[in-house]
Amino acid sequence: MKYNANLVLEGGGMRGAYTAGVLDFFHDQGIEFPLVTSTSSAALVGSSYIAKQRGRNYKILEQIWKNSQSISFLRMLQHKELFSMDFIFNTLSNDSFPIDFDTLSKTPTKFVIGTTDMNTGKPFYFDHYETKSDLLNLIRASCSLPVLAPSVSYKNKELMDGGISDAIPINPSIASGTPKHVVVLTRNQGYVKKPSNLHWLFKRVFKDYPNFINLLKTRHNLYNQTMQMLLKMEQQGEVFIIQPQKPLKASRIERNKDKLRLLYMQGYEEAENKLKDLQRFLKNSDQSYYFQDNISS
Repeated sequence: MKYNANLVLEGGGMRGAYTAGVLDFFHDQGIEFPLVTSTSSAALVGSSYIAKQRGRNYKILEQIWKNSQSISFLRMLQHKELFSMDFIFNTLSNDSFPIDFDTLSKTPTKFVIGTTDMNTGKPFYFDHYETKSDLLNLIRASCSLPVLAPSVSYKNKELMDGGISDAIPINPSIASGTPKHVVVLTRNQGYVKKPSNLHWLFKRVFKDYPNFINLLKTRHNLYNQTMQMLLKMEQQGEVFIIQPQKPLKASRIERNKDKLRLLYMQGYEEAENKLKDLQRFLKNSDQSYYFQDNISS
């Protein structure tokens, strides 16, 4: 059943295993949304949900933890990327477990991927994908963490991790005009982002992108402000939050199979535990909805 509420997905690297569990539960319950906004690893996880490929995310996770080259500090020294982006986005996402682009492109659900424009230091959203290659390139861009992965060139733009400029993409969801939003977070309740202590490194690596450097310096403020807005919207009945209830043990670059498996199961089980509350939230939504033809900006 498609409800008149949007779905907003936070990234978080390998903590996306939690989101994968939540979305597989939604799939099993037939819960769909008119609009799904995503950023960073949530773009990869969200694409499987939109394409109705239940279990695809878990299969990709399995291969990442089984392959020693998927996350490698040696690779970081040799190729300037911690994650093997070709392995994740070519071998796994395209060859081994290809996205069902036909289903994704024909679904009435609008899928938004948030990226960061390095020249402006602002978020740039995409909601139209002409080819599967187009889609995978934008997911890759949204997952390209500063310093840990190279940027992606796309249509005269230099793009990086969407989570830098808009970690929880609630704004494009609000802009759609839909009154309610289900938000899946990958941090525990009460998390407050702190300033990075790597500003000296950012100034060296991204010296040609002053706006991007400034964004990296202040992104913690953006994140914390967004969280405050979400909590206020939650109190007003406009937002329903699903987030890890147990203390997180998996990191952004986690490769421990037991931790990732448990995090996936935690996401599934906690979504299941919240089902009745979620259904009440969704059933109280107005039945008419509107969303713009194109929100790319």
